[in-house]
Order: sequence, then C-alpha cells, then structure tokens
Amino acid sequence: MKIDLTSFSIVVLAKAHNPTILNPDFLRINGIVDQSYTPFDVLCTTPAAHVFYKESLSVVAEFERLQFIDEDKVRIPYDSPIPYIAIKYMDVLPHVSYMASGINFVGHYVFPSKEIASFFISNTFIKNGSWSAINGQRPDVGVKFSYTVNEVLCNISIETAEIAPATIGTDRAEGGQGDVMMEELPVLNPIVLVKANYHLAAKEADNKRIKKFITRWYSYFEEFHNFLVGVFPTD
Repeated sequence: MKIDLTSFSIVVLAKAHNPTILNPDFLRINGIVDQSYTPFDVLCTTPAAHVFYKESLSVVAEFERLQFIDEDKVRIPYDSPIPYIAIKYMDVLPHVSYMASGINFVGHYVFPSKEIASFFISNTFIKNGSWSAINGQRPDVGVKFSYTVNEVLCNISIETAEIAPATIGTDRAEGGQGDVMMEELPVLNPIVLVKANYHLAAKEADNKRIKKFITRWYSYFEEFHNFLVGVFPTD
C-alpha cells in the first residue's frame, strides 16, 4: 500500500503578531514567496489574514498563529517551499517573539470499503473481545500515539474516513440546443486517514531554536514514514 500525502504544513505560534501586514505584495517584495506564484484569494483584516495561491500553497496569519500550508500532492513534502517560506517570514520579522512550532503531515490509504478499513485498524491494533462488536455491528475505530523525544511531542493518529474525489468527472451528452455538460455525483472513497504532528514549545521566545526545529522537517517526515511502513503492508 502507498500513502497518498495530501498536506504538509508548518505552524508557528507567536506573541502579538500583526495579521494586517500579510498580503501578496508583502510576501513578494520580501522574497518570502516565489514571485511566479499567483494569488487568487486574499483576506486582510485585523483578527486574521490569508493569501491563497493557485499553486496550492497558502499563508494564514492570526494574532498568535501563523500557518504555512502546501497541498500540492506532486510537490510535497520533499520539493515543498514552505520550510523556506516559514523561516524567511520569521527572518523578515525578527522582533516578533516566536514561542512554538508544529510540523504536520496528512495523508491516507484507500480501501475497498469503510468496513474493511475499520477492520484493518481494529485487527492491527486491538485485541478481540466483547468490544469488537455490539449486536453484530463492528465499531468505527481510531487510534492515537503520542511520543516525546528531546522535548519534541509527536502525535500520530489513524482513523477511518471518507473523502470525495479531487475533481468531479463530466460527460458530454447531445440533446436540445446542443451539447450539455452532465456532472456526475461525487462518490465518497473509503480511506484510512493518517496524521502526524510534531510540536516544539519553547519556555520563552527562542527564534533560533524554532527555526532549527523547522529545518529538521525532513527527519520528522522520515520518522513518520517509517512508522507507517511498519503498520501498512507494502506493495
């Protein structure tokens, strides 16, 4: 089985950050985001601001929280620019007190049915017993693992879910005044959803330590990947 990685994000917690400065020009002029990227959704208010790009990348700012998100499935995680973007953003605003950071990976494995997906989790992690079914109905099962290594908290969750296809197919049918586009209804795909969050909290503002943590994203993804290889059978 092969994971379908859908999101790679970095969150930075800060004291008294100013969301109103976030806009496409600020990101472009300061060399934070590639100048070739095209913004298509921009919000700039006092409590929150965001810039969404057509290249499946977004930057979101709140008073005490920054999010850098990449959802390009071809690019993530190894070719993603968000580690650079997050660190560059911090470098442009060094006076801000950065207190914590999180590195997040989200992906899934497709299963033939929701029942098979749920059975896979329960059969892998849970011993059979009276809890395995009630009145012949098996439960939806999810598990969570938490580890703390060198002051970095790692949370990994595995649960069943359903997702719609990324795009809805269309067929062209003849009739009436000409060709008409007929939309197909989306069919939900049963999956096992996997998430990993690596979190570092500094006891006091420590910009250097936070940036060093972000640069280690590669090792955290490799750790997450190795965990999944031990759980899900490989092709």
